[in-house]
Amino acid sequence: MKICMLAYAHYINDARIKCYVRTLEANGHSVDVVALRSDGEAATEARPSGTIFRVMDKYQGQSSAKYVWSYLKFFLKALFFFLRRPRYDVVHVHNMPNALVFAAIGPKLFGARVMLDVHDLMMANYMAKFGTAEGGLVLKVLKLEQRLSGMFADHVFCADHNQKDYLAEHCGIARDKITVLLNLPNEEIFKPVAAVKKSDVFRIVYHGTLAHRLGIDLILRAVARAAERVPVELYLYGAGDYLADALDLSAQLKLDQIVHFSRNFFPVEQIPQMVCGMDLGIVGNRRNPACDKYMLPVKLLEYAYLGIPVVAPRLEVIERYFDDTMVRYYEPENVEQMADAIVELVDGPEKRERQARAASAFYQKYNIKAQSDRYLNLLTASPLPMRVRPAERQL
Repeated sequence: MKICMLAYAHYINDARIKCYVRTLEANGHSVDVVALRSDGEAATEARPSGTIFRVMDKYQGQSSAKYVWSYLKFFLKALFFFLRRPRYDVVHVHNMPNALVFAAIGPKLFGARVMLDVHDLMMANYMAKFGTAEGGLVLKVLKLEQRLSGMFADHVFCADHNQKDYLAEHCGIARDKITVLLNLPNEEIFKPVAAVKKSDVFRIVYHGTLAHRLGIDLILRAVARAAERVPVELYLYGAGDYLADALDLSAQLKLDQIVHFSRNFFPVEQIPQMVCGMDLGIVGNRRNPACDKYMLPVKLLEYAYLGIPVVAPRLEVIERYFDDTMVRYYEPENVEQMADAIVELVDGPEKRERQARAASAFYQKYNIKAQSDRYLNLLTASPLPMRVRPAERQL
């Protein structure tokens, strides 16, 4: 089959999209990718199974109007791309926004199946990012956008079971049209590596987007308090809107000697090399509609896969998959409790080992092979519409 991945994202940094592409390629499918461009990247890049088309740069800022314009611009570019190249068997669309599915109207009219992959719920994410109250006009529009996009798509994927409940109960999408595909590490991409510690200092790691809603400031404050009691270092691998503020806060807290910033994003293949050998992974998500119920932290799944114990906020979506033996919980946004959790695990190596072993049970229930098979079956289970070949038209 010929498949196109459409995503308002940077392909080089998106583990989920890479996982799909690897799975499809391993099963003999041809895959094109339509995505965003990073600095220094070519507009097109040929791959063994297809081509990456980078159609524009990504907007990063705090303006909701500019975000909407950036999404609209990407939508229009994708629409014209598919009008020129409508011959795909499947178009796999990654939100945000969900309305990108309508850019695939050309391939759909030619018989392609359109799959909508809901990484994040637009309504909850908007509330978390811009502090909008629930029930406002914008939220009603976003819910309608989610509903219509789900109706247009042939099938909907989502990132956790709480999201599935929301899509079915609040957006009216039929449950049998929704499949949960967790953000599990692809074993071919995300390979654990042997790491050698360079010092005896206890090392804490956070990797991914640096954003206020993800509690980067809370992590810095907790590490500052923990450092008054035990020797620790914090490694922040990633970038984002909050990077400049995080650097300023780190300087204010006089953490220059123990907090290390990468200041940039990185390919997913590099994560194991950076993370393996760390003593503790940390999650700082604030309590809000996006983080509390509908945003299972991918970094938590990756730490568990690599056998790294985790300190995390007691959020509903995390507790659905991890109990108190698997994660050292603290109450969301409680800096003192986060610091206490860090100190407790610094002083308890046996507890860290027990916790890491318990968390590995997650992968006895959820594994990438079974999930990949489910994904492939969904793409191929329903027969694709018959197409009229050029030679047949001539007859």
